[in-house]
Amino acid sequence: MMTDEENQRIADEIIRFQEENPDYWGEQDENGVDLARLRENLKLTPAERLDKLGIALLLLREMEQARERPRSANEHP
Repeated sequence: MMTDEENQRIADEIIRFQEENPDYWGEQDENGVDLARLRENLKLTPAERLDKLGIALLLLREMEQARERPRSANEHP
């Protein structure tokens, strides 16, 4: 677990990086929404968007199941 000082140092570093690299995450609106990704998704049909969502849900389920599986005796934490 990190200390409050470590958390603050990381937060300060993130803010500094964002200020020095304002275009790093691409074009964003005033709320931080990635406009390029939004435009790309709007090019897809509703069925294609649902397919992408289905794949993301499968990945999420697999990650949740992996988290719940006990570690084997041979693995180290």
